[in-house]
Amino acid sequence: MQFTSQEMKLIDRLRKQERRWPRTRWILLGMAAFSLAVYCWVAYFLFNALDSQTYSPADSALLFAVLWPKLLLMLCMACAFIALAIRDWRGNVHRMLLLKLLDAHQAQTDKQV
Repeated sequence: MQFTSQEMKLIDRLRKQERRWPRTRWILLGMAAFSLAVYCWVAYFLFNALDSQTYSPADSALLFAVLWPKLLLMLCMACAFIALAIRDWRGNVHRMLLLKLLDAHQAQTDKQV
C-alpha cells in the first residue's frame, strides 16, 4: 500500500504529537494549576466583595453575574486539562498502536522489495 503525500503529512503529524506528548502533559497540568490559582483568587475577591459594605447590593449582584459564569467555565476547563493529562499520561493508545502498525507495515513492504 502506498500513501499519498497528504497521508504522509498526517502520519508525520501523528509522530510529532507522539514525540511532544511528554512535554504537553506537563504544560496541561501547569495550565490547569495556573487557571485554578487565578480563579480561586478571583472567587475569594468576589465573595469578599459580596460580603463587604463598599458595594451596593445592585453592584454586588452585577459583579456576581459577570464573574460567576467565568469562574465555572474556567473550573471546567481546568478539570478537562487535568482529565486529559491523566487519561493519556503515557500517550494516546490509539495513536501509538496506529504508528506501530504503520511501522510494521513499512518494514514488511521494505522486506518484500
